Amino acid sequence: MNARSSGRPSLADIAAEAGVSTSQASRILSRHPGLRAKPETQERVRAVAERLGYQPHRGARALRMSRVGTIGLVVHDVTNPIHAEIIRGAQGALTEQGHALLLADAEELARNPDTFTEILGPGRMDGLIWHASGESYDAAMITRAAATMPTLLINSTSQVGVPALHLDDTGAARLAVDHLIGLGHRRIGFLGGAPHSDLTRRRYAGYLDALQQHGVPNDDRLVCSDAWDADSGGRQMAELLSLAEPPTAVFVANIIVATGALAAARSRGVSVPTELSMITLHDAWFAALASPAITTVRLPLRELGRQSVTRIQQLASESAAADAPATRTTMINDPAPYLVPRDTTEPPKPRSPRHTR
Repeated sequence: MNARSSGRPSLADIAAEAGVSTSQASRILSRHPGLRAKPETQERVRAVAERLGYQPHRGARALRMSRVGTIGLVVHDVTNPIHAEIIRGAQGALTEQGHALLLADAEELARNPDTFTEILGPGRMDGLIWHASGESYDAAMITRAAATMPTLLINSTSQVGVPALHLDDTGAARLAVDHLIGLGHRRIGFLGGAPHSDLTRRRYAGYLDALQQHGVPNDDRLVCSDAWDADSGGRQMAELLSLAEPPTAVFVANIIVATGALAAARSRGVSVPTELSMITLHDAWFAALASPAITTVRLPLRELGRQSVTRIQQLASESAAADAPATRTTMINDPAPYLVPRDTTEPPKPRSPRHTR
């Protein structure tokens, strides 16, 4: 074996020597209740561990011995209907197991660091799921959490060494813009969320992909980003409508931003979709009730919640964290994003040369 010549052997060393995966070696050595390995495999792994003098990682052992059956989920704005779907998925998965979900608002925790410290204390949670939105306080708080317990990012790619799980935002954005181009639009605006958000970048990438695939020129004057709220949508829409040549259609990065954008268009006397088509991501319950009903691309938010529970429990059980790679990003693309056509999109109408907003 090419074992380490210095320092204690790792779980990966044991797994390699015994010819099993790191996760299986972890389950065997911790006598995991769901263990299904053959007796001879278990005996081989334990023999290798004894021969090499393997000692389990203290943090992982402590975690296994202190399970409380509660997973934490931190989101930015618990009243957001997008987050509500994620919460329902996570809670449903935990309820099926007889476990509990501890829900917290990120902004409140950022304003009350002592409360965050208390939540991270021993015996409170088995792991933490953090819904990343690109806020300025995200990185520091995620780093604090990851130093204390298994932590998973959702809605993000991996950052500060913490694994992540996200949806196919790029594919969803591409699908939305494909729909607009298919209707005949060529001057298409982009209304984003927080400018430095990983999520805004992924959706903008999908917007650009669609333009490039169809040979539609990209005009930077049609691209805005601000924040993930309705007021932001209003500001961005006002900016685009003030252009000498405004867009004939807009792709809006999410349904909350879209509600503000739709209101801003209406307040300026711009008819949607007659003068301006609009499509957005996330098919929240009120999209069909808006006037006009909003065309959306639906993403599997509830599935994101369910799979985040599965992933954080894997991190907790295998935790070891010391031996397992921690920076992997996983994308959920099953079920795939799909178009929900409604009343805010239609082919563009010819414009008068003197047309102004």
